[in-house]
Amino acid sequence: MDAVMAVHVEQVVQAEVPRMREKPRFVDTLELVALPTAVPVARMFIFDTLKRWRALFIEDYVASVAVELMRLSVEQTGEATVPNPIILRMLGYKRHIVFEVTDVHGEPLALELEPDVPEDSGLCLVNTLANRWGSAVGPRGRVNWAELEVYGRTEAGLPLRDPKPPAWPRGSTEPPAATVDPALLRRVRHRLRHL
Repeated sequence: MDAVMAVHVEQVVQAEVPRMREKPRFVDTLELVALPTAVPVARMFIFDTLKRWRALFIEDYVASVAVELMRLSVEQTGEATVPNPIILRMLGYKRHIVFEVTDVHGEPLALELEPDVPEDSGLCLVNTLANRWGSAVGPRGRVNWAELEVYGRTEAGLPLRDPKPPAWPRGSTEPPAATVDPALLRRVRHRLRHL
């Protein structure tokens, strides 16, 4: 019965972490120990990995979200007598990157809006910058994750974004006829003459 319960809890945790319908284009994993040096090592790994994933246009703030998830895990699990493992996993999809940080902490992360917590750090930063984020505890530990938007690149290295839909009604191939304000046109003509 315990095995059935463990499988069910693991499925619940996996349901909490965003899984795109497509398979990830890129996957990289780093296993660390919850020591103070884990955060700078993770930062170097994140920047190096994002640099290697040049097929994606990635905004600068994306790395800071992953670093904050790592920092929170190290802070909450690093004070044990035996160093605890932390696993950072990066999944690159066509339009998103998902960062997963797995640690041994027994409680999920919770956003606490306290006046002494700066908004540009910790979970406040993750909450502000990520499209979605979450935290769940399963039999293998806690998984903290964040999903951020990325774009494909053009040949020139610019972001390849989906075109915005036209402002005119659907089914119409032409924009609606513009309304003309004769008084406005007279004022513009008058000003142009006096330049």
